[in-house]
Amino acid sequence: MSAAIKHLDVDAPVDIIEKILFQDGVVIIDKVVSPSIADAMLSEVEPWLSRGTLAKGEWLGTKTRRVHHLLNKSRTICENVANPHLLPIVDRILLPWCDKYQLSSCSITSIGPKESPQELHRDTLIYPIANPTERVAHLTTFWALTDFTDENGATRVVPGSHRWGDDYIPTQAETVPAEMEKGSVVMFLGSVFHGGGANTTQTEWRHALYMAYNLGWLKQEEAHFLVNPPEVAQAFPRRVQQLIGYQMHSPWLGWYDLQDPIRMLEGYEELSEAKEDDRPERKDGRVDIADGVRRL
Repeated sequence: MSAAIKHLDVDAPVDIIEKILFQDGVVIIDKVVSPSIADAMLSEVEPWLSRGTLAKGEWLGTKTRRVHHLLNKSRTICENVANPHLLPIVDRILLPWCDKYQLSSCSITSIGPKESPQELHRDTLIYPIANPTERVAHLTTFWALTDFTDENGATRVVPGSHRWGDDYIPTQAETVPAEMEKGSVVMFLGSVFHGGGANTTQTEWRHALYMAYNLGWLKQEEAHFLVNPPEVAQAFPRRVQQLIGYQMHSPWLGWYDLQDPIRMLEGYEELSEAKEDDRPERKDGRVDIADGVRRL
């Protein structure tokens, strides 16, 4: 079995969190939100969760429920996407590799009694990225909306597996459970092997909020523009609007009518005004179209 996952206080310096993430690939931040906020998140999605169908198959499970496109279902979850304790960590981990990062996907995963363990996997499997790699493309967070225990299906993680190549798949015996209290968060690099744990209880459900962030020049896992079109996204906080994709990655990736798409939410209309050249400038004042990808 791998070493236990390290726990840190919510006020731990970002430098320490970063060091542990690059050393172990995973860390738990205790009590990032209060139990009452965790309860509010769960309560706000309960109408969809209670009528949701069980998944089918070994990958998704047979006793697990999921709820997606949450930002227009739960105001509390929507605001949490830009949680002030979380984003400085995401800044530190992802911004060395991009101009802007984004929310890849956001969902509720509720593991029911007698569920079997999920197949171990890396979240970066959706991209053609070889491992190991210095570049971090994806950062995963699971928020405990109920206590995570070994018995009720706490996410299982293989610390250190971000340093492995692609020719080895770990076994469940190499995993450790991300046991933590309600309101806490386990976060890990997208190249870390993990999977939902087995729920060996008779009546207890393990509820989690999944939020993942990826580099701004990669395709998001969830189709946010489809579930959060402008008329919906206009109600979101500005930082959340940007994180779901209403932002342009330098130098010219993701524009609308050569404008930053956030302007659509501010009333901009196509062809209504002249375009401005807002490419990044070099220190000598000259435009450098490669500036936005200089670290890649």
